[in-house]
Amino acid sequence: MVHSLWTIRPSMMGFDALDLYVDHPYLFTSELRHGGKFTPFPNVRYVKGKLTYIDLVDIDEFSVHELDAMMLELGYVVPPVIYYHFRILNEYLIFGLRALGNDQDMCNLAKYTGANKVIQVYTEHGTTNLVTYFMSPNKRNGVVIEELNEEDEVAN
Repeated sequence: MVHSLWTIRPSMMGFDALDLYVDHPYLFTSELRHGGKFTPFPNVRYVKGKLTYIDLVDIDEFSVHELDAMMLELGYVVPPVIYYHFRILNEYLIFGLRALGNDQDMCNLAKYTGANKVIQVYTEHGTTNLVTYFMSPNKRNGVVIEELNEEDEVAN
């Protein structure tokens, strides 16, 4: 079992992510916004939330389970449904949010952590107001199951 390095930063502590991570391309800081919710489209905003910085997050070990562990550390009860999203740097909130719900989503996030050492992560509890969560570009086509007749030839 791998022990996670991440740590919750005290709220008043200063931090220079670029300086710390210069020799560690796989590490980043999560600017975790939690306890709030998104307002409905088209005026998408994150309201009534808190902000916590989590440093020394290793993208190679980062997963939904790690996010759940962070939420537990912050005092939340898991597993009520928690929707996780990240924001692409310099994108508008409405267009820059991406789902963090599975391993493929984490791979998508990994594309941004090399150059961006502080990643905004948002949570929603119970339900989500974002339809983009269910329209992930990582969504695969469904599997088709067909029943073969005895006279059908099976191809290798």
